[in-house]
Amino acid sequence: MNNISGKLFEQLKSQVLNIILERGLKPHDPLPSEGELANRFGVSRMTGKLALQALQEEGIVYRLPRRGTFLADVDLEELKQSAGIRQVYRAKQARLAGHYLALIVPVIDDYVGSIITSVERAAKEQGFELVIKVTGDEATEAEVVRSLSHQNDIAGILLFPVDRTICGDHLLRLKLLKYPIVILDRQFNEIGFDCLTHDHYGGAYEMTSHLLRTGHREIGFITSDLSMAKSREERYQGYIDALLDWKVDIQTGNMLFLSKTDISPNRAIDRQNAIESFLRTSKKLTAVFCSDDFLAMLTMRIAFGLGLKLPEQLSIAGFSNHNVLEYAPVSMTTVRQPMDDFGSSAVQLLMDRVDNPPGDPVSIRLQTEIIVRDSTMSKIIQNCNG
Repeated sequence: MNNISGKLFEQLKSQVLNIILERGLKPHDPLPSEGELANRFGVSRMTGKLALQALQEEGIVYRLPRRGTFLADVDLEELKQSAGIRQVYRAKQARLAGHYLALIVPVIDDYVGSIITSVERAAKEQGFELVIKVTGDEATEAEVVRSLSHQNDIAGILLFPVDRTICGDHLLRLKLLKYPIVILDRQFNEIGFDCLTHDHYGGAYEMTSHLLRTGHREIGFITSDLSMAKSREERYQGYIDALLDWKVDIQTGNMLFLSKTDISPNRAIDRQNAIESFLRTSKKLTAVFCSDDFLAMLTMRIAFGLGLKLPEQLSIAGFSNHNVLEYAPVSMTTVRQPMDDFGSSAVQLLMDRVDNPPGDPVSIRLQTEIIVRDSTMSKIIQNCNG
């Protein structure tokens, strides 16, 4: 495409967006055909076709063979941005003016609180104030994302999503518009976003290897629903790969996958009963690795209730080094997720995306570390003492 046709193609895209806004079209309303656009604006049918194809690739329209082109299910405010100053340029201006960054989180607990502290410190070092929003569910998250992405004084969004592995339409729109957004502590299966996570796989691999290195061979694994968070999948895979590398048989009976999180009044009791049944029937286990510290705490309490001695009869380890471990009756071995560089890495990744909107997605993984406490012990030493 030469410079002249390239300019016509871009101009025609803008004209189509203006038609949508001026006519007040709604999702699934028909748009002018390639021929109609060519006649109206004095361009070739090919230029009209390229403009419509480009809008289709951006998710603004969709095309049906032999039926025509139609407006997709998009937000009119986003179309206004596309018809005028694109959001990526607005974000650059916001950065230069030193306005705000948005941090969206699902809840506020000990771990999220450490993220907020780290990000806020890094944002101030870059000359930004931090806007913090708490969502709780995906519908609220979508509403907050749409609202904040339309605010001119917000340069970009840092999002810790509600548990899931599918990104959702509200994030896909930002992706198509090249809006600066970084996903924290999560990844999505089908769409690549800039993301910053800890090395969940590596942490689980090292914890399982530590247990193997100290003589354990019958190591259980307890996790919440894997399909709700990529981090759980990675922790599970780290556990499996460590067993394989140590040439230890994979036994499905040594694993407990708890049911999908829901709002059932019996959920807590169901989880407790499932873990209790698992420990009762898995008498060969010498260690249990839980995919998070809350499960590790619950498992420890149930093990004591069954009369098991910890760690002499059963070693238990968790993941995250959450503050809840302060209340553990036996100090808990866990995987720590250091926050020293989290905020600075997140903010820098967002700034890099502001400066380079079309670049390929970047994924950064921060190292974890094993913290060995009293809830685990070496089977080698125990056997020698025995």
